[in-house]
Amino acid sequence: MHGSKLLKILKNLSEEEIRRFHKFIRSPYYSYKKHCLPLFELLRKYHPDYRSSKLSKENAFYTLFPDMKFQSQKMRHVMADLVSLLEDFLIAEHLRGDEFQRKKSLRDAYGDRDMHDLFEKATEEVSRTLEELPYRNSFYHYESMKNLESFFFHSSTQKHLVKEDYLETINGHLDDYFALTKLQLAAEMKARESILSKKYEISFLAEALNHAEEHQIKNLELALYKKAFLLYKENSQAAFQELKSFFIAELKKLSSLEQQYIFHHLLNFTIRKGNAGENAFIHESFLLYEFGLKEGIIAKNGKILDADFTNICAIGIKVSQFTWVENFIANYFHYLNEEVRENAKTLSLAFLYYGQKAFKKTDELISNFSFTDPFYQLRGKILSLRAVFELFLNDESFYDLFQFNALAFEKFLRRNKTLGSQHKKVYLGFIQNLKQLGNLHLNRKLTKTTRQHFKESILKQKDVTNRDWLIQKVDQL
Repeated sequence: MHGSKLLKILKNLSEEEIRRFHKFIRSPYYSYKKHCLPLFELLRKYHPDYRSSKLSKENAFYTLFPDMKFQSQKMRHVMADLVSLLEDFLIAEHLRGDEFQRKKSLRDAYGDRDMHDLFEKATEEVSRTLEELPYRNSFYHYESMKNLESFFFHSSTQKHLVKEDYLETINGHLDDYFALTKLQLAAEMKARESILSKKYEISFLAEALNHAEEHQIKNLELALYKKAFLLYKENSQAAFQELKSFFIAELKKLSSLEQQYIFHHLLNFTIRKGNAGENAFIHESFLLYEFGLKEGIIAKNGKILDADFTNICAIGIKVSQFTWVENFIANYFHYLNEEVRENAKTLSLAFLYYGQKAFKKTDELISNFSFTDPFYQLRGKILSLRAVFELFLNDESFYDLFQFNALAFEKFLRRNKTLGSQHKKVYLGFIQNLKQLGNLHLNRKLTKTTRQHFKESILKQKDVTNRDWLIQKVDQL
């Protein structure tokens, strides 16, 4: 049962939601499968982690059907029925917490039943709710368009009695929605072009840009998306600063989705520039992360993605903000998903120690921690090997330890059955290059010529990770 869809949903529910679901499942309206309630009450005992070894399909089956021999298919059906009830509950909870969706559903219900007077009032109520929104983004324009459209084209609407500018209003919302969505998509395509070396054909882009130019004074979101697109088209410091300044100044007027969307465009732009060797943008990345944390753009609802967590630490270390990174780890690791929390915290601390040149401490931390996530395990092993190599560069008595760790890492990769062959090749390529560099250094064979040949060899290799770090070590020796 571990890893099942059923337990995945249950894990995601809070204690209060578990209590509400218990009430929900006991309702005769919903609970038409008699075994769902006892199964839920059995599973509920293990909330919230559901890690007990007792949570097997067999144990659950014998509790539900004590006089029957285990039937895998029957147990799957019972679990599927409970999942179906959980999904009904999630939909009900979503509507319960989203007044706008409730109003839309009620409007559609009246329209489907041809209760036209109530349908018209419900349409007006949706319009009032939309007009009260503080922003005019694609959501506002799309929902406004569909709301007016659903009323106008309803079979019972007397079209000659609607307001004279009704169709013009629908058309205006359609134009704004189109331009906003097109520019949002165009900016994303341009961002991916720079990463994937792929050229996208973006139809109707000129029309969207012209519309944004004409209406950007009265529509903040149009101005913002146009600047986001120009960030990639112009690819300049000036375009970045213009978007950043505009974004910061107008932040409070934007929806949460717009805040996150523009923030990540700015951030990804700085990271790409920093990786290309424009070091000023590394500091810009750090400033953006600081701003994003302060304004609640990154850590939403007490949660933070582990990729964001480790990236923030990496950027802070690059700009030597060690105390800041240490405080960040202490203050925010509780925001991480429980399944990766200790993995992300340990790896981030190891990178911090490495950045502070505490190489022995780095290796000891990683060596004494059992990573549960394969991705973190690989990153940890790479960092540990780098740390031991640094120790060897400072003290050649660490050479044997370096060789031992490199061999152990190679064996781990070759025996690992979950890693694809391409991933193995990338990591094995790194180990082989590092061993070769270590031997050249130990035997005093790193001349100007051998350095150049070694760097050229690394640059020609497609299957190697940490390439920039390897070249940095060659230049350092």
